[in-house]
Amino acid sequence: MIIKERIEEWLTSVGLSLREWSRNNQYPEFTSKEFERDFLTRVVRKTNENLGQGLDYFLSTGNLVSPSGLDLQQVSGFTVVAEKINFYRFISHFRMVHRGSFFAQLKTTTVRKLLPESWGFLCPVHTPDGSPCGLLNHLSHKCKVATDGADVSKIPGLIAQLGVTNSSAASLTDSVVVQLDGRILGFCSPKQAKMIGDTLRYWKVEGTHGVPSDLEVGYIPSSEGGQYPGVYMFSSPARMLRPVKYLPLEREDHVGSFEQPFMSIACTEPEIASGDSTHVEYDPTNILSIVANQTPFSDFNQSPRNMYQCQMGKQTMGTPGTALKYRTDNKTYRLQTGQTPVVRPPLHNEYGLDNYPNGTNAVVAVISYTGYDMDDAMILNKSAHERGFGHGTIYKTKKIDLSEENKQGRGRSAAVTQMFGFAPNGLVKAQWRNTLDDDGLAAIGTKVREGDVIAASYTVNKDPMTGEYTNRDGVTHLHRYKEAEEAFVEEIKLIGNESGTNEPCQALSIRFRIPRSPVIGDKFSSRHGQKGVCSQKWPAVNMPFSESGMQPDVIINPHAFPSRMTIGMFVESLAGKSGALHGLAQDSTPFKFKDKEGETAVEYFGHQLKRAGYNYHGNEPMYSGVTGEELHADIYVGVVYYQRLRHMVNDKFQVRTTGPVTPLTGQPIKGRAKGGGIRVGEM
Repeated sequence: MIIKERIEEWLTSVGLSLREWSRNNQYPEFTSKEFERDFLTRVVRKTNENLGQGLDYFLSTGNLVSPSGLDLQQVSGFTVVAEKINFYRFISHFRMVHRGSFFAQLKTTTVRKLLPESWGFLCPVHTPDGSPCGLLNHLSHKCKVATDGADVSKIPGLIAQLGVTNSSAASLTDSVVVQLDGRILGFCSPKQAKMIGDTLRYWKVEGTHGVPSDLEVGYIPSSEGGQYPGVYMFSSPARMLRPVKYLPLEREDHVGSFEQPFMSIACTEPEIASGDSTHVEYDPTNILSIVANQTPFSDFNQSPRNMYQCQMGKQTMGTPGTALKYRTDNKTYRLQTGQTPVVRPPLHNEYGLDNYPNGTNAVVAVISYTGYDMDDAMILNKSAHERGFGHGTIYKTKKIDLSEENKQGRGRSAAVTQMFGFAPNGLVKAQWRNTLDDDGLAAIGTKVREGDVIAASYTVNKDPMTGEYTNRDGVTHLHRYKEAEEAFVEEIKLIGNESGTNEPCQALSIRFRIPRSPVIGDKFSSRHGQKGVCSQKWPAVNMPFSESGMQPDVIINPHAFPSRMTIGMFVESLAGKSGALHGLAQDSTPFKFKDKEGETAVEYFGHQLKRAGYNYHGNEPMYSGVTGEELHADIYVGVVYYQRLRHMVNDKFQVRTTGPVTPLTGQPIKGRAKGGGIRVGEM
């Protein structure tokens, strides 16, 4: 649409330019020598339409600059930056469906509601809470979008053989319409319509008679006040399809969102109704998105908790990619001690998520101990922390461009006026000579603080005769590290010139490594929306211990469970403990266990614990780390997968003594980066 409009604008301006040229040159023939000479230089050059620049601006900002508005309801938000915080965040960007920023301002809630026809196409869980709720959805993990149009050349002939005629009766009870991609192919009786729909579907799944496998065959029966009856077929691209099992042939059928409401698809094998059900789901979890499927035992949780986990899983300090060494993102989060979860669904392996670990298996005790675990806070075992529990790293990239500094106006300056290194014959302090190498760059692994020198450069002039660069003033310019937090120089990349010549490099990117060990106030969460901050790193000698001498890595408060009803976390704790004892990866797929006696999740994992010689319910007697006496309580201990979130105190704390003030009132300015204060207004 945008390219079309841009070309149209360009065409108009070429027309105006041609008209003007013709007027000025007494209307010569377009085959004349003058036209051939002037067309490119005088006519086309006058039109200042830059197609590439317009498209580049649209893709980088998402803003639509269009004189007509293209009849769209919004002019911004068409593109989104694919953030690589972790792999869940990255993959979710490509499965996202946004309703449009126009609907965000609407007062009605109708557009946000989950409608039954989106079953299996849009995930009912994976949507944010707050203003974009219900507007920003994600595709279910088995849903795919048709990218090519199907070959439907044989369909008109087939339906003619099945008894479709060109004429219709006036009454709907006698004849209904048969359409293909909105084009009327003919009419038939309602009884015939059902037969045509069923036959086409059979041939489609069978792969015979030239019926394409991704053709959508929607048979709509006659009803009072319902949708207009008939057979509606669709073959165009950009339709959503999902796989279900076709019972007559026991083979895969791809159904679309239009035909689905009028079909009988059973959810599980026992629900198949004889004589009614034509299809059955391959798996009840096919309705969930990739991220929602990773929540263990999500059918045991209250639904908002599963929604919170979908958001928090995407804010986790995980592993954003496997080629981290070669990437130069502005900011990258990385968990150094990632593990594969003990409790996980088979989809975890199907999508290869072990390549991108997102958390750590922790021994968690549910106990009110010391009082530092009040209000969702959690106590970390200091020894676990010292062994690397939740240890993360932030990588930041800074670019130094010498051509930017001497650039006047727009576009890069072609002439080289600066080079990296120390000015020859110039005076340089010994400490700078020690910290930087001969090229004027910091050594890899150097620890830098605010104000430290990270690069040096000097001005040069090119000798037109010899082509050599010479320095005249003997002055060395220093480039300093400006961040408040200490960092290590991880990598320096020299960036070649755009011209591709052998001229000296004018730009470099320096990647800094900032180690981030968990500190008090850093945020953690389990995979059930149970988030909390680390309130204390408790010495291991004072931690409670079990009969086998095992100490928990994390202590959480029992009050986190009653109001939130995250029973899935209890089950994960049992499953993780028994999995660790038997050396099993436990399957956490939802809807797997039944409510019948002897078939519940608790009994299944309880028996595994019992076989390993542990308490059936997951409880253990524990002893106080301070007095050594047994604690008179049933303490629930198990293995839970914990995620470290990217919200860290070091990025958020704000402090100031004296500093800049607003000239009008003399009060401190606002903003953490500018050294401002926090306003505590009177209520």
